[in-house]
Amino acid sequence: MDRRLVLLVICFCFCFFVLTFFSQAYGVENPTLLYSNYTLKHYQRKTVLTLGDLEFKHLWVRIPVIDLTKKSLAKLVTLSLRALTKNLVYKYPIKDADKLSRLFYRYVCTQRFDKVILSQKKSFILTKTKVIEVRKGLVLPPIPQGLSFFTYENRVKTILNQRVAPILRKLLEKSLEVRYRELPERERMTFFTQTAKELGITIQLAKKLMNTGFAFAAYVSGIDGRLTLKFSKGVRKAISPYQAELCLRLSITLIIYKFDPQTKRFVFYKEIRASSGTTCVVKSLYYVVYSKNFYYPLFKKALMKAIKAAAINAYYQLKKDDNFAIYAPAEEVSGNEIQASIGLAEAIRIDAPFDIYEFVNGKRVYKGFGKVRFVANDCSLNSIKKSRIRLIKGSVEAYDLLREHPWTGVFVGLAVGVEPFSVKSIGSYEASGGGKWLTFKLTTKGDLGFIRNSKNLADVWLNFFVGYGVGGNKVTIYNFKGSNVIIDPNYYGEAGLGISKRWYLSHYGLAFSLGGDIAGRYLKFKTTTDELTIWALSLIPKFKLVYSYSPDLEFWGEVGYAYNVYSRTIYDDEWGNEYRWDADTQGGINFFFGISWQFGFVGSFSGIYAPPPSCNNYKSLIFRGGKK
Repeated sequence: MDRRLVLLVICFCFCFFVLTFFSQAYGVENPTLLYSNYTLKHYQRKTVLTLGDLEFKHLWVRIPVIDLTKKSLAKLVTLSLRALTKNLVYKYPIKDADKLSRLFYRYVCTQRFDKVILSQKKSFILTKTKVIEVRKGLVLPPIPQGLSFFTYENRVKTILNQRVAPILRKLLEKSLEVRYRELPERERMTFFTQTAKELGITIQLAKKLMNTGFAFAAYVSGIDGRLTLKFSKGVRKAISPYQAELCLRLSITLIIYKFDPQTKRFVFYKEIRASSGTTCVVKSLYYVVYSKNFYYPLFKKALMKAIKAAAINAYYQLKKDDNFAIYAPAEEVSGNEIQASIGLAEAIRIDAPFDIYEFVNGKRVYKGFGKVRFVANDCSLNSIKKSRIRLIKGSVEAYDLLREHPWTGVFVGLAVGVEPFSVKSIGSYEASGGGKWLTFKLTTKGDLGFIRNSKNLADVWLNFFVGYGVGGNKVTIYNFKGSNVIIDPNYYGEAGLGISKRWYLSHYGLAFSLGGDIAGRYLKFKTTTDELTIWALSLIPKFKLVYSYSPDLEFWGEVGYAYNVYSRTIYDDEWGNEYRWDADTQGGINFFFGISWQFGFVGSFSGIYAPPPSCNNYKSLIFRGGKK
């Protein structure tokens, strides 16, 4: 057994050495690569316009109602009455498409783009520092809701080419000088000279080629959901005995068209299919209500949350495309700190990861990654302010290439470990049993620094988990009604949330974190005649080691101590008697090993996402009818 353990340790050390060694980089010897065509992708801000409101394929959403508050005969009677009154399914209309559209595009069409605004008398382009206008307006023809995807796509393309293209061309031409001045001074002639040299054309034509734009349109193909009426649990039960949970899941297709300045037409570029994941909202109830109108505000709230989640997912997928991701050179490197000329103007968030590359024989070679620790306000013309990025894994040198890594900040994971939960007494009776449980956990966690875009929350992680355990020992209740009662173990369960702060060690992807969980823990013991359930509210301080193999994949191990602050039991004996007592239970040292990977669907996490950062200058103006 000892020999196997030694071999396991040697294998682990070897794997760790290989992973860390090959994550290191080679030196950059050519500083001119700082201004290569790859890095200049950062400086080519894209111009984007959004066409109309979200298009909904269906004008109504059918919500099945699942009632878990009735049992036996009451359930049968209630179900029959609801079937007669057609209250088994609620049907809600889609309203406020304009409001939903503004929410969606707020998270998709961010500060990093130069935005086009069309109004009745004038049209505008909002660049990094200016608002450029042309005295030619456009009232977009309304597109009715409920169209098929094919019909909607044809309508959009027709409107873009017949009505929008001429105005966009004028805006691009008029804004050319401003957008040119907004390039950092050293990059102005670098870009035009290099582009002209590569394409074999004049500098003037290269300037026009820079001014390509994109149009976004979004189609909601489906919305599914359910409304569940159920009993409240835990602390919530003391406030209200019931609750209504409404969950939605919707799918959106983001259609992207690219404007060709030579043909002066829009051409199809790509589609991005995004989903909200399952997003839920909860309403506390003092009594069960069966009324479609009563739950309509809850439906609207859930729909807004689902639209926001789908937008975050669409934006995450958008950044996989080189045309919409941020590129920047590593201009200054000091130890594990990197400085780069990116910031608010590019809608960069705290803790956003950046991949690091260098060029070897003209090819990009991956070197590692870092995370943003400070976002510079680079919104002014010729700003020299730089954001700071902390190297997490690998190595970096000046003139390396930084590429934004698509990220949601939300991870899911699996873990296995041992959880102690023992019984010392039940009511006034001494008891023993429980012990250690082999436990499997499903975890969901989010980086609050990224989600809230807060430097004070950098690498602070919010964690949700559920666990199921087996094993344990029999419970014995001593001298209960003159004899000892022995009950076999059934299972262990837990659910809770926690928070932790992470600190990275050097540049090998290793980190440690300190934090704690609050958990509801549950034991069940059962024989053919007796049943005993024990639950406890526990506080669990813990220490964790994390190895970040990449921004998307982590391996970790943790040690904690579960302290039960309150316990209760319910015992049902063979004669049908029920006994409810306080209990004396004990936790102890637990340990887990797990793996976590990035999850593209933010789901209910969308409710706590902060809006994308902005410069709070011209971009924050609201245009209505051409008036500022």
